[in-house]
Amino acid sequence: MKKYALILLTMTLASCEKFLDRQPLDTPSSTSFLTNEAEIRLGLTGVYNASFWNSRGNVPELKRIEASTDLIIARSTDPEALAAMGDAGPFIPGNGMSDLGWSNGYRLVSRANDILEGMKRGQAATPKATYDRFRAEALTLRAWGYFNLMNWYGDVVFYTAPLAPEEYETQTRTPKATVVQALYKDLDEAFVSLESNPSDRGRVSKGFAMGLKARLALLIKDWPVAAEATNTIIRGGNHGLNPNFENLFNLAGQTANANREVMWTMMYPAENPNIASWMIVGYTPRQTLGAQSNNFPTQVCVDKFECTDGLRIDQSPLYNPANPAQNRDRRLRQTLYMPNDTITVRMSKSAALPYQNPNQRFIFNIHSDQIFRWNWNTSRFDVIANNPDFVTSSNSVWRFGATGAVGGVGYVWRKYNDTDQYLWELKTPFILMRYAEILLTYAEAKIEQNQIDATVLDAINAVRRRSGQPATTTTSQAELRQRVRRERAVEFTIEGLRQFDLRRWGIVKEVMNTSQVVGAALNPARPPAVPSFGATGSLQNLNDIPDYASSLSLRIAARNEKRNNLDKHNLWPIPIGELDKNKNLNQNPNW
Repeated sequence: MKKYALILLTMTLASCEKFLDRQPLDTPSSTSFLTNEAEIRLGLTGVYNASFWNSRGNVPELKRIEASTDLIIARSTDPEALAAMGDAGPFIPGNGMSDLGWSNGYRLVSRANDILEGMKRGQAATPKATYDRFRAEALTLRAWGYFNLMNWYGDVVFYTAPLAPEEYETQTRTPKATVVQALYKDLDEAFVSLESNPSDRGRVSKGFAMGLKARLALLIKDWPVAAEATNTIIRGGNHGLNPNFENLFNLAGQTANANREVMWTMMYPAENPNIASWMIVGYTPRQTLGAQSNNFPTQVCVDKFECTDGLRIDQSPLYNPANPAQNRDRRLRQTLYMPNDTITVRMSKSAALPYQNPNQRFIFNIHSDQIFRWNWNTSRFDVIANNPDFVTSSNSVWRFGATGAVGGVGYVWRKYNDTDQYLWELKTPFILMRYAEILLTYAEAKIEQNQIDATVLDAINAVRRRSGQPATTTTSQAELRQRVRRERAVEFTIEGLRQFDLRRWGIVKEVMNTSQVVGAALNPARPPAVPSFGATGSLQNLNDIPDYASSLSLRIAARNEKRNNLDKHNLWPIPIGELDKNKNLNQNPNW
């Protein structure tokens, strides 16, 4: 793994000065720096360093943010759970997640601005092609920072050069559309000088720059630019779909990167054992030896996945409420584990027989007070008493927990579980963009312009074909809009896109306005009814929003609620400290 893989996660993102990241403390500030190629390369490393945002245990911040949406439930004490619960949380200014979003985003912007200005000193001493590429990478990373800031806060403070100290408290917010237009130009310039296939994993590429331009276009509903940017990538032929969906989420598969589907990732360098992700440790149920579950799929997530006939569960004759895993889009079981699935994980570096060899295997059980754990000495499952995941126990982690802060609703994640890796030292990069997104963004942009042709169906069906789902043949704009929204939900679950999608589609209030997060059957002998998805043509139906009221009492019901039912939750609040320091800033509406 080369040097750009070594740049990540070497600083503590939580300890940061706030507004616009006045001066990075771990990069040189001398005016004599950035005078040659080696120094510019080192300075650019600091920009990359600031472009990846993680919480404790190097868990990607974008993954945590997704737990503020309808597809995930987190521990009720976590900032993302409070964001999901809205005013009932309460989610208020000062929430750790929204405060970090501001400071992390502006740290990246500040560092990019510093190097874009400072590297001019070394231009004459750097080969032109190398200099242009370094500049292109910095422009792209700055655009990445601004994209996320606009998704989180709306109109942002937009500046493209280092600020003098007296300028920090005089900045005002610039409309999103104005910022996006400026970033289009930056990314077009960057595209010319970036490499198509960087030799150093972790560096941005031509494809990512155009993909980011498309995301910016989606942010302001600029459908022609979104279609053009994604079509540039498609026509370029440099990226395709990995034929194996599961290989996108393990280290060996990402290293091979078949068809170069993965376009940019957050790297965890192999050379440093102390830089690793604990993400899967938080995914794994408590009946696993050594796990600490804190993040779970919801029933809404499960019910987004179609049956194998291509129909939603309320429309398909193949759906069986008594066996909800049967006859489903295979991405369902590749994304999460359902009750009675066999789970294999590596929670030990070495064999600790009889149950770790070094992997442990068990049958995921929530419906009895028993753990079915594989015995590697006898090659059979042992039955062990006192299952912490037994849902109807008075001390069950699913509904109760010692502090009411642990449980989910009967499902756990499979994505990124790599049985070849020790999960306390997970090195699988977290995907920030991949080609399937390019295809679905292209399709959406064409559908929204009602320019429906064979290329639209080809883009959608390429993604569906990999998962074994039947091809879409309709040319109805309304039906295709629904199809793309459903595809994005199931294809990119826990990949950091759901909040972005809900906000730009304008459905945060409708999706999050629910009294309780529900899950699997309390008693499998009494299966809950199929949820209602609303009348044809309704907003509920278009966005596959399920209503579980008809058999709520038969499901696991979480201890916390998602009731984000006010328009203000379309944006995060600007941190109070920034408003105190800069009186030219105004708070987002109703915060």
